[in-house]
Amino acid sequence: MTTLQETVATIEAEGLDRFAYVIGDHASSADALVLTRRDGVWTSFSTNERAGVEETSVRTYEELSDALDDFLRLMRLRADEDALMSRIREKNRRAHETWQASRDDRPGKA
Repeated sequence: MTTLQETVATIEAEGLDRFAYVIGDHASSADALVLTRRDGVWTSFSTNERAGVEETSVRTYEELSDALDDFLRLMRLRADEDALMSRIREKNRRAHETWQASRDDRPGKA
């Protein structure tokens, strides 16, 4: 069974705390992954830059341990997505530099 303390410790140990997250009252947390309990049901969801709930991200759980396990999985997915986007940005940057250099090397360029 996963506990809240174990989940937070894992998030910190894996460096996932570089992403915004909230466990508990989410108030107005923007661009965050949120886990909260309301009416006896655990719910996780993502918020957008205006702290609005991304409706397609809503998940519900009966048990806290299931909610925490899935929350940690979602945090890891966020890190995987961030790493992938970083690689894509770097490849695009290099491709642009190569393209720019090829244009600069054209014969007859003033």
